[in-house]
Amino acid sequence: MIHFSLFRIPIQIQPFFWVTMALIGGAINASTPDALLKLGLFIIAGFLSILIHELGHALTIKAFKLRPAITLEAFGGYASYPSGILTRPQSFLVTAAGPVIQLVLAGAAFVLLDTPVIKGNENTRYFFDILFFISAFWAILNLLPVLPLDGGQLLNAVLGPARIRITLWVTIITAIVTALLMIKLTKSFLFPIFMGFFAYQAYQLLKQHHRR
Repeated sequence: MIHFSLFRIPIQIQPFFWVTMALIGGAINASTPDALLKLGLFIIAGFLSILIHELGHALTIKAFKLRPAITLEAFGGYASYPSGILTRPQSFLVTAAGPVIQLVLAGAAFVLLDTPVIKGNENTRYFFDILFFISAFWAILNLLPVLPLDGGQLLNAVLGPARIRITLWVTIITAIVTALLMIKLTKSFLFPIFMGFFAYQAYQLLKQHHRR
């Protein structure tokens, strides 16, 4: 496990973060030096993109005089704060900051892809291609109105705890539709499995609220 600090924010990287990034990057089929190099570039790009996403959350938390911490784990990460309370507007801003700064990163990577220095080097172009793709995909995925993703948290901050059932129903419907579309478009079951799990979690919470 790796520990370090950035902007006085403690950051922890769990081993399965690297394992997950390697598997998504094609580690199973990486058998040549060129493929291994591209795998390494993919992992670095993914690490930078997801770290910047979580820094968006953490720095906003810090702006509200709370002490954040970042954990990168399998399939992503999260920013937390051990004590203190955020208002609903503050919670909205904290949640929005992650995907917003990641979309800015995606835009910067896209612009840099057109520069002669990056165009002229295959590996550098590959790195910025991947950085753009991961940043854009991760930010858009996180903006889906699905708990516990950022989009679901944003919807919850807007509607408030009194309308949690609406948020849970939106989560279930969006997660199921997204899972089906992903299977149809990508033929992959990795992210659809997560969407199915999120829908199941929301359904269980919905049943708990129905009993009250």
